[in-house]
Amino acid sequence: MERNILITGKPRTGKSTLISRLIKLLDSKGKKIGGLSTPEIKEKTRLGFKIIDIGLKKEGILAHINQKNGPRVSKYRVNMDDLEEIGVNAIKYAIVNCDFIIIDEIGKMELFSKDFCNEILNALDTKKVLGTIGYKLSHPLANQIKGREDVELIVLTIENRVEISKYLEKKLI
Repeated sequence: MERNILITGKPRTGKSTLISRLIKLLDSKGKKIGGLSTPEIKEKTRLGFKIIDIGLKKEGILAHINQKNGPRVSKYRVNMDDLEEIGVNAIKYAIVNCDFIIIDEIGKMELFSKDFCNEILNALDTKKVLGTIGYKLSHPLANQIKGREDVELIVLTIENRVEISKYLEKKLI
């Protein structure tokens, strides 16, 4: 890729679903994929978020309502140990070993870690990032990332998601 691709948009527009579909497409084309995803932990309601290393298949807890310590975001506390152990190492591994670096997502929780922030910048320098970033995320690093010339920022909406999906499928293969 000549530029990193970051998808943003309001909650529930399908950003992570689109990333998952693109991962399957790239995998089917023999591309090596690494990085991380942060799916919800749900029972009847959302309890928190996992953090999954896509390349090394490791998993931990990014944030949870029952987490006893760590920075608070809404009703969750961020598990800094798993963020740094799994998240940071997932990006480091993907930078060296993968064709594409998935970062789903760059959000408030992830930006509490200086090491994670540094690895995001290192990953972006490779021009191999396919990820998501918070829609209204106001943070100096997020603003810097959104303004980089090597980042194509795509706003996903319910109305344009089919068109954006086709555009990205064509662009990535």
